Amino acid sequence: MTVRAHGPASNPVGLFPQDSNGVLVSLPSVPVGGALTLSGSLIFGIGTQSNNALGSARVYTTDDLGNFSVVFSGQSYSGSFIDSGSNGLFFLSSPSTGLPVCANPNSGFYCPAGTAGLTVTTTGLNSASAQIALSIANADSLFASINNAFNDVGGPNPGAFDLGLPFFLGRNVFVAIQGQSTPGGAGPFWAY
Repeated sequence: MTVRAHGPASNPVGLFPQDSNGVLVSLPSVPVGGALTLSGSLIFGIGTQSNNALGSARVYTTDDLGNFSVVFSGQSYSGSFIDSGSNGLFFLSSPSTGLPVCANPNSGFYCPAGTAGLTVTTTGLNSASAQIALSIANADSLFASINNAFNDVGGPNPGAFDLGLPFFLGRNVFVAIQGQSTPGGAGPFWAY
């Protein structure tokens, strides 16, 4: 989801007559092993209605492309981002993480023998930061189930962290559109 209001890959929310400063993606958590179905909400606007208040969400400002930093094992990856369109948590490479990659046909995913836990720190350009716990399970096992939504599926993405759909599960994630005013300041930013 791009955070720009206008331009080649514009977000249509920025063109709305009201509730146009961003969106709130709200998805429930899922149990270990995943869920067959999942229902959540995409709410337009940030701080414009009673159902889209920032509340206690912390604001993480980004560059114009929606990138911020994720620190893992003492190394900062500044080209990292959050993306509701990615079906997993995609980060680094097998040699960097120690997580084995699955064999075909799931070679784009990690397949550890047991669920691996890791902690990362997300940091905005405004220096706001928080530690986030992530889990990576064996994708072959997850995909062999009848479930479709997983909070612990991931794969390699050298050089950056793509915090995809599992990141959204169980938390409210706000996306402020570039140049738009919100109670958390002007976009672009993520808040969660």
